[in-house]
Amino acid sequence: MSDSAAVRQVAVAAKGPIGTLGGLWMSGPAEEAATEDAGLEGWQLYFLGRHGVLGDVDADVVLAAGYVFPADHLRREWEAARQRMTAAEGLARYTALCHAWGEEHLADFPGADRLADLGQAVIDASEVVMLSLFAGWRAEPVPASPGARCAHVCQVLREHRGACHGVALAALQMDPLTAILTNVGGEANAIDYGWQPPFAAPTDADRALRDRVEVLTDDLVAPAYAVLSGAERAELLELLAAAHAHVTG
Repeated sequence: MSDSAAVRQVAVAAKGPIGTLGGLWMSGPAEEAATEDAGLEGWQLYFLGRHGVLGDVDADVVLAAGYVFPADHLRREWEAARQRMTAAEGLARYTALCHAWGEEHLADFPGADRLADLGQAVIDASEVVMLSLFAGWRAEPVPASPGARCAHVCQVLREHRGACHGVALAALQMDPLTAILTNVGGEANAIDYGWQPPFAAPTDADRALRDRVEVLTDDLVAPAYAVLSGAERAELLELLAAAHAHVTG
């Protein structure tokens, strides 16, 4: 196997645990409590907090990065949240939620610091062109404590893949609703994201295009992992698997 193929294989293997470790904190009782404490409703803290790295901008700027949501739904939620607080304030609350989750679930994980070190190396080696949301998160301060730092790094790695996925969707001209309907979660996720049924049933051509999008996403994500040696890539996968098991039980 060539080195580039080996690097790509690691990026593909990493996406599952990164998706969980970088996103599990976004839902659950703590997130609901943080949303209520902020005087917000539903997903409004998510909209304002996650996209707050872009600043107090028009909703179209957020839509450019938050490509999975209907434009009118995103605008409504973004503007409602901004009536309560600034994007910077929303970001601070959202980041605090991520870090608190890390302290609770990863502080006692023995590999937290090392996982954060390896993940940060990948983040630092990543390109940011066309990846605005990832670039914004990469610029945010990284906490010092192992649990919070590990959670933060996994969140930024998740944003890296998410941003690359958006580029792949645009490049292959796949609309976001069809992408959601052909992915795990399907119609339930589409409704959660604000899309309104009834939905057209995905075709075989839709599913084939979704597969091409996933391949292109892997291609775009993989080069950043080349910064790690072969041994470090193997170690990263081991630590991701161990952290995933630690968190999910």
